[in-house]
Parts: sequence; structure tokens; C-alpha cells
Amino acid sequence: MLTSLRMPEVVLTVVGLSVFFVLLILAGRCVRQINQWETALKFTLGKFSGTLEPGLNLVIPGFQNIVKVDMRVRNRDLTQQAVITADNVTAWIDAIIYYKVVDPQKATLNVENYETAIRDRAKVVLRDVAGETKLDELLAHREEIAAKVRAAVEEFVAKWGIHVETIALQDIQLPAQMQEVIAKKAIAERDRQYVVIKSQADLESAKNFAEAARILFESPGAMELRRLEALQNLSGATSKVIFDLARPGGSEVHAAAMAAAMGEHVRVDTKKKESAEPESDQELGIGAPPRTLRQR
Repeated sequence: MLTSLRMPEVVLTVVGLSVFFVLLILAGRCVRQINQWETALKFTLGKFSGTLEPGLNLVIPGFQNIVKVDMRVRNRDLTQQAVITADNVTAWIDAIIYYKVVDPQKATLNVENYETAIRDRAKVVLRDVAGETKLDELLAHREEIAAKVRAAVEEFVAKWGIHVETIALQDIQLPAQMQEVIAKKAIAERDRQYVVIKSQADLESAKNFAEAARILFESPGAMELRRLEALQNLSGATSKVIFDLARPGGSEVHAAAMAAAMGEHVRVDTKKKESAEPESDQELGIGAPPRTLRQR
């Protein structure tokens, strides 16, 4: 009798617990969390019925479902593309694309998989733009080529609610033979620059020497000091050096005296057109009495 009286209570307890757990599960499925960097699209019986803000939102299971869209900037590598430039050179280009979703409704409703679609479109545009560009321009103006590709891709994917931040060309690989040709061209260019710089230096040096010669010619005192400086530099040499001291308007005796004052390391050449080179101090007139000139 006691057992028959307690059975209804046990059944009610079990039923109550079952209902509680079912309601708890339903509540868990009804409450959906949306992160701050996400936007959720709500569909009621398959029809778009609005967007959900970040935080906790109520969704009726079985009647409503949501699709989350990441609104952050994404970067994706574009697989290496083999392109043929305008001057018929084969190159392999590695690129990377940065983009983000600006209209989650278009990105969800207008294209099945926007991430795959934008990568495929970027590959096609990259091949087309590189095919219209010569190799030298492709290597020298990467940023301009990448900007041109980005603009073409942006124009196409804007209807999907996607904005392309930038496209960067990471690497451009060339055949081995073409790399050797480019290296030889670079070496030739460096040699040309060296010759041009050296010739400019020689020209400036010649101009400086010409200016120095003009100044020395206009200033006899400066010329004399330059001669004395040269003789002083030669005075410490161990070998004999022939130095011509003859100059316009100067006397042979004065020149020989200057040479004798410098020491025996310097050999003086003061010969005239009709006379041979003197070999002794007597012939030079050093220490000898002055000779009178005969009048014809």
C-alpha cells in the first residue's frame, strides 16, 4: 500500500526533471552568442529577416537559423602564377591579397563562397595585367602593377560586398638564362657608370690644373715658391734627379746657384740651344769671375 502511494511522486519527479533538461537544452539552442568582430544574418524559414548585433541573441530553433560573417581583414596567399610578359618572357609570380567584407548580406547572398571567388578572380587579373607588361617594367614597377591589379579586382568584387585592401607581389622568379642575362646587363651598366664618373673626374681635374696653371702664370712669385717647394721635396732623395731650372727672363747663373744650394742630389740642366750640357761647376760659372761679352 505504501509503495503504491509513492509511485506517482517518483513518476512526477522524473517527468519534471526531463522537462527541465529539455527546456534547458532548448534555451541553450535559442540563445546564440555573436562576437564583436562578427555580423550574423538571421533567416526565418529560409528567408532573410535581418542582422544580429554582437552579444546574446534569441533564435527559435527549427524556424530560424543564422549565418556568421567575419568582418576582419583577411590575408590570403595567391598560388604561384606562371605568366608570359608582353616581350614573351616566362615568369612566376607569388602574390598576397588583403581584403575584408563590408556588406555581409551581399557576401552571403550573391556568391556561394566569396573567399574562393575573390582568390580566383585575383589570379586571372594578375595574369592579364602581367601579360600586358614588359619584363623590365614588371621588375622595376611592382607597386604600380600591384595597384593596377587591385583596382581591377576591386571593380569586379564590389558587387559581392567585398573591399580589397591591397595586393602585393611578393616574388618574381625568372628562368636561369634570363637571370644570367640580367646579371650581365647590370654589370655592363655598372661599368658604364664607372667610365662616366671617371671621365667626369678627369674633366674636373683638368679644369683645376688649367686654373692652377693660369694663376701661377699670372703670379711670378707663386711660380717661384712652387719651384722651391718642388726642389725641397727632391732634396731628400738618394738618386739624382734632373730638374730644369731655366725659365723665361731668368739667368743661367741664378738658376745654377739655386741648384747648387740644394745639394749634390739635384743635377741641373741649363743648356742652350747651341751649347751642350755643362758637366762641372766651372762650366756653369759658379765660383768663376764674370766674363765679359765680346761685341761683334
